[in-house]
Amino acid sequence: MTALPAHDMGPAANAFRKEVRDWLARNWTAEKRAAHAKKPFKDRGWDPEFSKLMGRDGWIGVGWPRPFGGRAKSPSEQIVFVTELANAGAPFQAHNTSESIVAPSLFAYGTKEQQDEWIPKIRNGECHFALGYSEPEAGSDLAALRTRAVRDGDDFVVNGQKLWSTGGDKAQYMWLAVRTDPEAKKHAGISMLMVDLKSPGVTLRPSMALYGKTFSAQFYDNVRVPANNLVGGVNNGWKVITDALASERVMIGGGRVATIERAFDRFTEHVKTAVAGGKALRSDPRVRDRIGALAADLEVARQLQMRSLRAVEQGRAPIHEAAMAKVFASELQERLGQAALDILGTGGLLSEDADSAPLGEMEQFLRHSLMGIIAGGSNEIQRNIIAQRGLDLPRQ
Repeated sequence: MTALPAHDMGPAANAFRKEVRDWLARNWTAEKRAAHAKKPFKDRGWDPEFSKLMGRDGWIGVGWPRPFGGRAKSPSEQIVFVTELANAGAPFQAHNTSESIVAPSLFAYGTKEQQDEWIPKIRNGECHFALGYSEPEAGSDLAALRTRAVRDGDDFVVNGQKLWSTGGDKAQYMWLAVRTDPEAKKHAGISMLMVDLKSPGVTLRPSMALYGKTFSAQFYDNVRVPANNLVGGVNNGWKVITDALASERVMIGGGRVATIERAFDRFTEHVKTAVAGGKALRSDPRVRDRIGALAADLEVARQLQMRSLRAVEQGRAPIHEAAMAKVFASELQERLGQAALDILGTGGLLSEDADSAPLGEMEQFLRHSLMGIIAGGSNEIQRNIIAQRGLDLPRQ
């Protein structure tokens, strides 16, 4: 029973993998990892100082165009980068939304003044955004959002509520989808604003998610947002949102597969030496069969990821391909977590802070799988996309 080899992503990406690993070895040392692991689980993954370190050494924006200070790395190299960060447990969540959603939107739709103001701060790891998309009645059906923004002189006045914003209680700014024309059709009349979360009228209510980390609800009561924080023009927000998500889903998928790989490797390492009922778990044919099936599924997840990646490299938005990869990987995370708890027995139900937990992170990994199935568009919505865009089935 051996660990899965690193995925062969081609000569350039494989060489880049070594560069990333060398940097992590120097800057994300065993001491730093241990210190980060001592933080409460809800605070892990978010480290603004590490983001600044990445910004200092040019690791934020590796896939950005060179005119914006990026390194213009290919999609394959970007997947390698995300995979290595995830495998190392590096805390890059603080700048992730800013780098992967806000900045590309500014490249495509921002004014020169917005690009000059915001891109350097994002590139340096100094600017942290959360996503303000979902609402009580607008989750996967994002176009049903109701949060209003009304122009008043040099400002927009925002009123409404948002939910489920990961990092919303830690970020400085919100990438906020608002309705600027309530009379327009559903997908029209939406605009994008960059909102300072310290603005008067913003109320944040953090809550604990099932998997042990926080998200936030936000309430916007007559919040004044400078009109020059509007990105993409009035009523053009749907185009801004969908353009950012099309290729971004591939990077999100890469991070999800990397998370599954890391959990699978840690689980199999444990099984190599674990004993149950006086017998080595690794000698149980049922355990070996189940782990073998999961390894095969993990390779399928990698190949689905590569299919989406090839579409991006060909200049095509991988609409149904990314949906297929998302559904398979998110449900694989659930299967892996459940298999681990079945094999570990009742002790597998213990969280990592329990002294007798054999491998407590697997219990949290299973709980976290529910987020993957819902976040980024629920799997039911993804299956509709696969049916309509991939299989050309008629809409009901």
